[in-house]
Amino acid sequence: MKNRFPTIWHFIVIILYLILFTYPISKLQNLLPKSLSAWGMLLAYAIPMYLTIWATRRTFNKKGKLNYTPRYLFLLPLVIVVAYAFLIIGEFTIYLLPKPSGFWKNIFDALNKTMAEIFNNRIAGFIMVAIAAPIFEEILFRGIILRALLKKYNPYLAILLSAIGFGIFHMNPWQFLYATVLGLYLGYMYWKTRSLFYPIVIHTLLNATAFFMAQFVDLPGTEGITEHLTGEDLQKFLGLVAFALGIIISAWYYFEKYFAQIPKEIVLATQNPHKIDEIKQILPANYQLKSLKDIEFNEKLKETGNTLESNALQKVRQISIPYDVDAIADDTGLEVEALHGAPGVYSARYAGDHATDEENVYKLLKDMEGVENRAAQFRTVVAYSKGNQEHIVSGIVKGHITDEPRGTGGFGYDSVFVPEGYTQTFAELGEAEKNKISHRAIALQKLKEKLK
Repeated sequence: MKNRFPTIWHFIVIILYLILFTYPISKLQNLLPKSLSAWGMLLAYAIPMYLTIWATRRTFNKKGKLNYTPRYLFLLPLVIVVAYAFLIIGEFTIYLLPKPSGFWKNIFDALNKTMAEIFNNRIAGFIMVAIAAPIFEEILFRGIILRALLKKYNPYLAILLSAIGFGIFHMNPWQFLYATVLGLYLGYMYWKTRSLFYPIVIHTLLNATAFFMAQFVDLPGTEGITEHLTGEDLQKFLGLVAFALGIIISAWYYFEKYFAQIPKEIVLATQNPHKIDEIKQILPANYQLKSLKDIEFNEKLKETGNTLESNALQKVRQISIPYDVDAIADDTGLEVEALHGAPGVYSARYAGDHATDEENVYKLLKDMEGVENRAAQFRTVVAYSKGNQEHIVSGIVKGHITDEPRGTGGFGYDSVFVPEGYTQTFAELGEAEKNKISHRAIALQKLKEKLK
């Protein structure tokens, strides 16, 4: 778990990718005439960023799904207001820093000169600042890096780490603090919505605002609008900062309360439609169960473990890790005392790899012919994965094996298993009664208590 992407070595590889792809493009950029320099800068930014994202996904993030779904659109006005509150806080961080001097002044002046060249061409400048940068940077820092960090760490730590990386990417102390503060908000909205829609919208709006201010507003200096603030103007600005901070805190409380009420989505890592129906009836109303089809998983789940526990974990990790979802997987075995625990982990393929329920039941009854000890138990192991957390619980129902199949309900071995305290098989009890006492229901009840 600790070595899973991203680690510091993965970040180094991403930086090397960016350098590798930027160098040849920058050389080609120098060959362009001066009249096309802004377009050359746009290409020298966009092409290496695209190739870096492509290489990172191919190397570390092959199955990762980028989600752009515009969910919770009624929140958009509040999201935008908070974005501009963060813009004010960002300006405040610039005010706190000393003016650049010496080495840093040279770096700062060079970056300002580059941005001025881009801004001189309004079309190329706008495309780069307000379109290309928000899309590429959000895909890399939120869609790939933060998405992976959320699987390893506490969400707030993951957001902080991605925001710091986002700040470092901007390459100077003045933009570092500003970008880090903004990165906290971008990361928070990605975490809550699991969609790149909001980070891209926020990033686009703020960059577009900065672009148009640079075009049409005569700012007092290169370090930001706060450079020459003194006296009453400074007090007004600090009051505005306090107001912006109040907006951010109030919005955070609202977002926390709102998102806590949204049904939790869980993907069930199984290709057995009977299990999906059964678990849907057991889970509480605030859980929304999704199937593998809902996340476009069309492969066959691997189950190569020697125990129910290893199979359940293997299945849940195939879904939770690459698809960035909370997931549940279970493995169930019928353990017959006279058969030394068989069929156990091989219950679904007792009569062969592609055996039907009827063929498995027939083989079981054949193996039990003349056996007086009919004691058996159903055992279910449920694995639940949420980010960097994994839980395993189990449920057991004891009973006995009948001499012949009885009942038409249920699936698997339900027609030959009679639970303790009953005279009917699971197949005769009906779904409602079975789901109250089944091994799977017991395991899921334990899981619910653990999650609380």
